[in-house]
Amino acid sequence: MAFTPIASSVAFVADSTVGLSPEAAKARGIHLVPQQVVWKERTFRDLLEITPEEVVRLLERGEHLTTSQVAPEDLRKAYEALLKTHERVVSVHVSGKLSGTVATALSVAQDFGGRVKVVDSWSLNGGLLLVLEEARRLLATGTPWERLEEALAPYRERVLGFVLPRTLTYLHRSGRISGMKHLVGSLLRILPVLEVRGGEVVPGPRVRGFAEGLKKVAELFRRQFPKGALAYVAHVGNPEGARALAEAVRAEGVELQGTLFAGAAVSVHAGPGTVALFAGERR
Repeated sequence: MAFTPIASSVAFVADSTVGLSPEAAKARGIHLVPQQVVWKERTFRDLLEITPEEVVRLLERGEHLTTSQVAPEDLRKAYEALLKTHERVVSVHVSGKLSGTVATALSVAQDFGGRVKVVDSWSLNGGLLLVLEEARRLLATGTPWERLEEALAPYRERVLGFVLPRTLTYLHRSGRISGMKHLVGSLLRILPVLEVRGGEVVPGPRVRGFAEGLKKVAELFRRQFPKGALAYVAHVGNPEGARALAEAVRAEGVELQGTLFAGAAVSVHAGPGTVALFAGERR
């Protein structure tokens, strides 16, 4: 991607829930700050001290993992380094309703005299990436720095995510569903399609089995984006499921931008095998 002089004067930061490797993020001109993964009272910086593959293996072994927000010192170091080579920084993060990262970033940004703008993506993973790229597009096409959040708001509100777990086990383990729902759902092979909208994860329709779930995600996409959209597919250790989901939605007018790993937060709460689709309007 070629950056205009206006855009290149601004550095873009995202937390690791965006679902890109450090190398892929760098190629897109995005600087990553790590969320944190907690295992056995030890904290690991996502992507730097623990890989997505290691997270999946630990979960499949039955280990209990949790996640935590980006550390303030990691944000501060990133802003300080980038402001030596750029005029400003746009820092886009996982929804403030799902993580404390936005609040922490806002607090840290106060020390940089208005040169750091923190944006709540109201999403995560591919949705976060879509919001960040729209912010880049707006600045490159002349949106004033002071009006960026106002200009970005209508697009951000229409970015949606659909998350399909492979099993109810991890939703139960993380406290997202009760023991009875887990038991009944497992017996009947009932799975929820979780929707990411307005910064929250809300329960969507229930389906009978994973294959039906893939069709339901494609149907939901078609209903919400009848004129097509830009979208990212993501998965938790399930590339085959991601390919099947991509095939299911490609016929619905989707312009797939790529496949992401779902990230530690989705992995811990929804579990290995999960697939997801994040979509936003074409611009």
